[in-house]
Amino acid sequence: MPASHPLHNQVSSALQTRHGIPVNPQWLNTFLTSRGPNPPPLPALISTAHFRILASDITTTVAPTNAAEAFPEGVIDVNVKERRLQGTVIAQVLDVLDVGSSKWSQVEAIERVERGEEVRGREVIRTVDSTGNDNEDDAGVNGTGAPPRGASTNATFTNSLFANTKLSAGPHKLLLQDAHGTKVPAFELVKIAKIGLSTSASATLPASARNAHEDPGMFIGCKLLLRPDTVVRRGMVMLTPDNCVVLGGKVEAWDKKWKEERKQRLTALVREENATAAG
Repeated sequence: MPASHPLHNQVSSALQTRHGIPVNPQWLNTFLTSRGPNPPPLPALISTAHFRILASDITTTVAPTNAAEAFPEGVIDVNVKERRLQGTVIAQVLDVLDVGSSKWSQVEAIERVERGEEVRGREVIRTVDSTGNDNEDDAGVNGTGAPPRGASTNATFTNSLFANTKLSAGPHKLLLQDAHGTKVPAFELVKIAKIGLSTSASATLPASARNAHEDPGMFIGCKLLLRPDTVVRRGMVMLTPDNCVVLGGKVEAWDKKWKEERKQRLTALVREENATAAG
């Protein structure tokens, strides 16, 4: 391994202290070297490195310094009634499922969005009349949704003021992966505010039809920080607001593929359940 970059220790220490991330030394050295002979100020370097880690696969960017910073061996053994994580573990989300509502209802919700039936809320109709004066009429107030008299029909357009920001209520079941590549299922035992799915984010819609103000919910590749003493029961991590910190982030390729396949995957699970019930 080449000699460490002069700023290596400072950036590494800051990522560990501020964010609890034990960064991979080799990855960090490559990152710092790529900044050139005149790197930006230290705060900017730390911020950019943090962002890159949240947007990357942690099996290449994070390196636990001891066994306690990863899932323990045999963590998914369902015969172990209960164990607790000994240290702080950084994990990334590979899959998430809303188990609080039926799979078929989730498929139907996605299809409603694709048909344009899920868009709701107050609308403002802005028109330009023949005299050049702008008029605005609140369709939510007058109840008609029609442009005012004297308006030029071809100049009428609507804007949604209040986006549909509904996220799945959960609880959610997640598939987590640590920096060593160990995959473990997890369950949202108590509601965690930043864990949720947006239906429309998984729907097949043209870019122009997407609402820029909508809460997209959790992304695949999102990073979680699991605190020491987090309970693992029968091979499943129990998530609560006290032991789970959502760091954020997204691995673009993973998230895109997951969203494209979500409806198909839910439909397949419904078929499996129906076949099992019938058999």
